[in-house]
Amino acid sequence: MNKFLYALRSIGITIVGVVIAVLVTSGLHQLFSLFLDALPMEDLMAADWAGRSNIMETYMAANPFAIYSMLIAHSLGSALAVYWYVRATKVPSWRTRAGIKPYTGAVVLLALWIWGDVQNDLYDVPVGVFWTTVDVIITIAVTALAFVIAGGLRKHEGPARVTSEEEVYRG
Repeated sequence: MNKFLYALRSIGITIVGVVIAVLVTSGLHQLFSLFLDALPMEDLMAADWAGRSNIMETYMAANPFAIYSMLIAHSLGSALAVYWYVRATKVPSWRTRAGIKPYTGAVVLLALWIWGDVQNDLYDVPVGVFWTTVDVIITIAVTALAFVIAGGLRKHEGPARVTSEEEVYRG
């Protein structure tokens, strides 16, 4: 039963991380939309891919800050989700009382977010391959920085890992 609860907790923390990423990104998009013209969503939804590309080229020419606001919103959404995930996974395990390593969940969150970014940037609101590549690289870099800041690279010390004062990792 403990293994089931342990896996359920990890899945739950990941789901909450995805929700945080979506909320932060949506909030930043709403904030930045105050400074930009409205995105022609009806036209985008009615057009084929080539039409969407033309609509976005026209929109980005009229709103040069739009692409930078997209980069900021996408990277901060992913970064805050991974930051929260790493901080939340320091809760000791029910089974071993040791902290769990946050690598797997952070990679899952980043992979889900990159998949969504690529889907959004190439199909839903096509900004082009160049800006999609820049978006993915910046998102990975900012998310990796958030992972490090949250303590994802530090060693997790559990009571079973230290048997004497000399063996304490002082990193």
